Amino acid sequence: MLKVTNVHKSFGKNEILKGVNLNVNKGDVVVILGPSGSGKTTLLRTLDFLETADQGELDFDDVHTSLSHASKKTILSVRRKTGFVYQNYNLFANKTAIENVMEGLVTARKIPKDKSREIAEGALKKVGLLDRKDFYPSQLSGGQQQRVGIARAIAINPDVVLFDEPTSALDPELVGEVLSAIKELAREGTTMIVVTHEMSFAEEVATQVVFMEGGVVVEQGSPEDIFYRPKEERTRKFLERILNRVEYVI
Repeated sequence: MLKVTNVHKSFGKNEILKGVNLNVNKGDVVVILGPSGSGKTTLLRTLDFLETADQGELDFDDVHTSLSHASKKTILSVRRKTGFVYQNYNLFANKTAIENVMEGLVTARKIPKDKSREIAEGALKKVGLLDRKDFYPSQLSGGQQQRVGIARAIAINPDVVLFDEPTSALDPELVGEVLSAIKELAREGTTMIVVTHEMSFAEEVATQVVFMEGGVVVEQGSPEDIFYRPKEERTRKFLERILNRVEYVI
């Protein structure tokens, strides 16, 4: 469904991605783990052309393109297939929850307002916020704002949803409600790529776990393989530091 090959990206002299490959099949929940600075978010942003890669190829259904020289038409085609959930919500402060969800449908998709409102209400209901549809972001908790962000991403009926550390900006007591919304999407078969530090979520929901460090994919496999039978020493050390877990099956 989605394949990226040999992705490189530098900011000045700082090489962030050093030849990353990734394959995602329909219905997959791919969770990308790794320490800060490993290139996880940059990889995610290159997939949606929020960052332009220096090198790399993208195959996405019927689209084949260079990640460094894609045309505006191709970029638009890819973005029509993807929903993006940001770390910091990125909601319009002067628009209500339902208006935030409708914005992309009306403006980018040119869907009539009545139909857009119907779609937006369905998306908000899916994340448990239909009763808050007329609230402004300032009237919502951080967790509720992020769920509006998820509703906005899924309202366009994307082929894949990209989550960039969706709980990192939340207070601990609000993390659960956002993860629950993402888990529900996973149960429905939504294809997702999720950058996160939430290890229990990754272990429970992922179909594939990718561990990145230093701009490369160190190891990838099933949650069972990565969390309990990691092959690479760098993966083991990361998990020991994060989970205090040493009972691997070797």
